[in-house]
Amino acid sequence: MKKEQQIYIFIGIGLVAFIFVYFNFLLNPVNKGIKTKTSKIKETIEMLEQAKRESLQLEEFKVKSQILEMEIKELQERLPKTKDLPDLIRRITKDSEKFGIKIQNFQPRPTVTTVSSEYDEIPFGIQYIANFHTLGHFLAEIGQEKRLLSTKDLQITSQAGQDKSKTISGSITLIAFITKGGK
Repeated sequence: MKKEQQIYIFIGIGLVAFIFVYFNFLLNPVNKGIKTKTSKIKETIEMLEQAKRESLQLEEFKVKSQILEMEIKELQERLPKTKDLPDLIRRITKDSEKFGIKIQNFQPRPTVTTVSSEYDEIPFGIQYIANFHTLGHFLAEIGQEKRLLSTKDLQITSQAGQDKSKTISGSITLIAFITKGGK
């Protein structure tokens, strides 16, 4: 072999050795670092996307929470924690006067605590004189009150008399509800 061929072979071997060293010791660690950083970037992007989704859910939960708080407030108005008898009597009196119903007797009865674990009942005995239609309007108005009220034990008797606007009389039990343990 000629010296020139030996130089070419030596250059070729050196070139192969350089390429081997370059790829194994210089380029491979850089590629591993790039892969590691790329995977960290992907993880960070996924975490960012998850955080964005959670922040949107947080806003949604805040809105739902506000709606639920408003519903709770409304329900507490319908089912109060206190009896507030003066206000209840004023409302019933106002409604009866509005429809021309004469209340002869309005008698509070003892609170019933055994009906439910959620609420107590405050019954009132009412004796009235009215017209059939106005009694119906009065009962409908009671059902539409802000406070949760109910009626039961409706008794109606015909009443003959000079006053044609008062054709029936009877009694009814009005029930007001309060939260269990309310005062």
